Amino acid sequence: MVNRLTPLHVGIDDTDSKRGMCTTYVGAVAISRLRERGLRLIGFPKLIRLNPSCPYKTRGNCSVAFALEVPGSRFAEAKEVVVETVRELAELDAEGTDPGIAFYRGSEIPAELRDFSRRTVQELVTIEEAEALAEGIGAELYKFKLGRGIIGALAAIGNTLERDRTYELIAYRTPENRGKPRRVDPASVVEMDRRTYPQTFDNIDPSTGEIRITPHTPCPVLYGIRGETPEIVEEASRLVRTMEPVERFITYVTNQGTDEHLRSVRISEARPYWSVTVDGEVSSAPKVIPGGHVVFRVRDETGEIHCAAYEPTRGFREVVKGLMPGDRVRVSGAVKEKPGLPLTINLEKMAVLWLSRKLRKENPVCPVCGKRMKSEGRGKGYSCRRCGTRAPPGSAKLVEVRRDLDVGEYEVPPRARRHLAKPLVREIRVRPEQREF
Repeated sequence: MVNRLTPLHVGIDDTDSKRGMCTTYVGAVAISRLRERGLRLIGFPKLIRLNPSCPYKTRGNCSVAFALEVPGSRFAEAKEVVVETVRELAELDAEGTDPGIAFYRGSEIPAELRDFSRRTVQELVTIEEAEALAEGIGAELYKFKLGRGIIGALAAIGNTLERDRTYELIAYRTPENRGKPRRVDPASVVEMDRRTYPQTFDNIDPSTGEIRITPHTPCPVLYGIRGETPEIVEEASRLVRTMEPVERFITYVTNQGTDEHLRSVRISEARPYWSVTVDGEVSSAPKVIPGGHVVFRVRDETGEIHCAAYEPTRGFREVVKGLMPGDRVRVSGAVKEKPGLPLTINLEKMAVLWLSRKLRKENPVCPVCGKRMKSEGRGKGYSCRRCGTRAPPGSAKLVEVRRDLDVGEYEVPPRARRHLAKPLVREIRVRPEQREF
């Protein structure tokens, strides 16, 4: 008798901590161990970034999922491999690390699971909601400690990446090198970027020259390269020279760089922990506050909200400084609420849609000697200092001054960009059917 191969979907989340480990690594090891047992992966494993404003996240708020072809007689075996891998590798003794695993059997992802995944990227979801969903669709959950990871585990399974997707190839360090400085040749990364950009992106921060493919945490990742196709990230990886051994590689399909976290709202609809896009009119002149941050206000027909470009955004702040009341903008970013402070959008990108006129008052020119006349005081008219010719009040005129800002789209540099934020270079490269969100 031949067992029918029903896909087994596996989701894993919250195995890392601020001091180390990485959920993508746990997923990579689990996949390797399952393959060693003869089980076949269906497609690429998924790396799903969740709500970047979640207060419970450890670092990048990343979950992983993959699907396997598993004979019914081997479901228990496959699940045991995954559970034991998480138990072995997760930072279970770290505060705030609460791993969760989800298993779902089926050829199709239920609509309610897809909707749950979308919500988990855009808002806050509770453990109770995850448990109720799992019961409703017949998913099996495993919780370690508080088990908050079941939320991301289910969300990773449910995200079908139909609207947009990118890929990331990740190289992992051998255990003896973790926690030490990463040894990757910067010149090779510069050359890789030159040869593969914009098919790969965010390899280097052009504003500082900083290499962005290597993280700064003690996690197992040596480097990660993001791009449009699996082929291009693999090609890019071959161009990177390392001075330390690589334990393993894996390529994930992912929602990174897709703007999946953003939702278009009116100002009155914006809520803390959401990431939003708002169209409105600049209602206050930008001002620099202590720390070098730049703040201003935007309004629409429903209300007004503060916007902030923080110091790490570097040159982006200069763009913001160029705004003036009356300009029409589209702003995107995370909505933050802090005690004693107004609701604020932390800017990730901004489109300047229309510029208001900047006018300057010019005194009249003397009709006799051609020199610019001087004001005699409010309401007293103008006089020529050279020949004494006088002009009545109201003789001055307003002239339009060229703005230092152009209509267009602007973004923060890679060093300040969230994992989910879509770089502007991708806006012209995604397929037309992927443009609607």
